[in-house]
Amino acid sequence: MKTRTWILAGFAAAAALTAVAAPVKIRITDNGDFLVPLLARNLGYFEQEGLELVRLKTTDVEPEDFLIQDALTAGKADAAYHWFQHTIYGTRHNLPVKAVILLNDAPGAKVLIAARLKDQIRSAADFKDRNVAEGMGYATKSMLTNYLAVQAGLPKHSYTPVFPETEGRLQAVTSGLRNGQVDVVTFLEPMTSAIEATGLVTTLYDLTSREGTTKALGAAYPGQSILMAPAFIEAHPDTVQHLVNAMVRAMRYINAHSAEDIAAHLPPEYFKTADHQVELQFIRRTLPSFARGDYSFTPSAVGLVIATVHASDFDDSVEGVWRRTVENPALNPAELYTNQFVGKAMKEIK
Repeated sequence: MKTRTWILAGFAAAAALTAVAAPVKIRITDNGDFLVPLLARNLGYFEQEGLELVRLKTTDVEPEDFLIQDALTAGKADAAYHWFQHTIYGTRHNLPVKAVILLNDAPGAKVLIAARLKDQIRSAADFKDRNVAEGMGYATKSMLTNYLAVQAGLPKHSYTPVFPETEGRLQAVTSGLRNGQVDVVTFLEPMTSAIEATGLVTTLYDLTSREGTTKALGAAYPGQSILMAPAFIEAHPDTVQHLVNAMVRAMRYINAHSAEDIAAHLPPEYFKTADHQVELQFIRRTLPSFARGDYSFTPSAVGLVIATVHASDFDDSVEGVWRRTVENPALNPAELYTNQFVGKAMKEIK
């Protein structure tokens, strides 16, 4: 199922907050999984910062849900909860956006190989001429697989992507592993655990934590982040600071508590199924991907994301074509993020 993109957008004037000022309304909704903002709201951190949350879908203001950069730079939204790599796509289209706080420093993916090939595929160098299930050709999963292969010395297009369709993907990939049509699999939760449960795969690269990601890729990998337009950041630094403060508090809670504790403070709307145990398991399995203690960006981590984007050609879908198009090729990594607000929050919030 294609992940929907959601954005944070302010209705009220984004003036500096005071004790008597009305709350600044921030429209918010999920980007697939939206644990951090919902937790922050339920723990009272947004209220503490003078913020009020309301939901908004990207498609309420844009024709396609991946066009968050246009929404931000045009002032249709104030902030977006999305993957850091969207800062790069924005630069490519002269729609600059910056990340102001890091939420996940690992992509949360695993690269699995068919158990029947565990003695033949020992690294990404062995992906040559293999069939790889990596989702859609514009997705993070595809980017990571491409990057691993290129870093291992293979030219682009050295392997064959298979079963990109979202409908019936789990059944198709599982059948492919059984009948020899799938050799390598790159997915995130909950697909990863479902495939592992079949006993048909073994782990080659574990990118579910900062440690595993650094071991496999050489650096941490900025994932979900809060993105904003530079013009908004410059015009309303107080509002940005309050938003980052709330998110830092929520991240510290996540770092210090169990999946059960976190789930207990999430609203009913978070639980997409009637079986709360399924959602609880999802939280437990994705906790290692959250940044711990430091929610700022490093040049090496940002450079890694840039490298993964450059290693990918993307597919011919509307979204894939848009992501690979280079209308403004100039890219200054330092302009993709700012640690000004998160640094202040981490230092001053006890």
